[in-house]
Amino acid sequence: MDQKETGKKHLKDQFLNQIASEILDGKLKPGDRLPTERELAGEAKISRSAVHLAMEELERMGFIRTNARHATYVEDYLKNGNIETLNYLITFSRDRFAKDHMQELLDMRLAIEGRAIELLLEQNDPFEETLKEYLSCARAIAEAEQPDDVQLAGSFFEFHHEICVLSGNFILSMMFNSFRNVTLSYWQDAIRTLGAKKCIDLEAQFLDTLSGRNSEKSIAFLRQEFEFFRDQIEQES
Repeated sequence: MDQKETGKKHLKDQFLNQIASEILDGKLKPGDRLPTERELAGEAKISRSAVHLAMEELERMGFIRTNARHATYVEDYLKNGNIETLNYLITFSRDRFAKDHMQELLDMRLAIEGRAIELLLEQNDPFEETLKEYLSCARAIAEAEQPDDVQLAGSFFEFHHEICVLSGNFILSMMFNSFRNVTLSYWQDAIRTLGAKKCIDLEAQFLDTLSGRNSEKSIAFLRQEFEFFRDQIEQES
């Protein structure tokens, strides 16, 4: 991407964040009609094409809608949102959103991964060595001279995603992967709050529980781990 395209994307993102923030703050309410793209471009002092690209993304995320007459209205994103909306909220409104919806995010994780655990443990195929490799990677990152929390969070994500992959249900795997940004954000909070060693120890205990091949105990452990992380993060906030 050349410098001109980079600058255009930056302006588009700035404008998108401005409109989204006004919707999230309640300054713009569902049903409110927005000015035309030409008018918005004039007010923001950016190109109409940048405004158009931003409006397309906002509509795709369920923040706005444009009718057949090209009039644009604010939508109820809670009713019309999707995974893109969720990833946006986590990325750009993280503190406010995570505090209000952390339990809902954990419930979603448990629903997806819990079913993957059931399917995985119904099989007779070995999985321990594969998952141990992800924990070894996590330990190597944590023991580096300058540990990288983002890399470590990615390693934890891959550990849990692999459970979905090994379950043999590709829908669960894709669903879990679609929440990558959300899950990475959650793990980064856990690492900063509890420390890398504690997180790795808990994951190792989880793997030990999985190795017992009892799905009820494994899902219960995962639930307790989530609740522990949630409580510790909330205490720190």
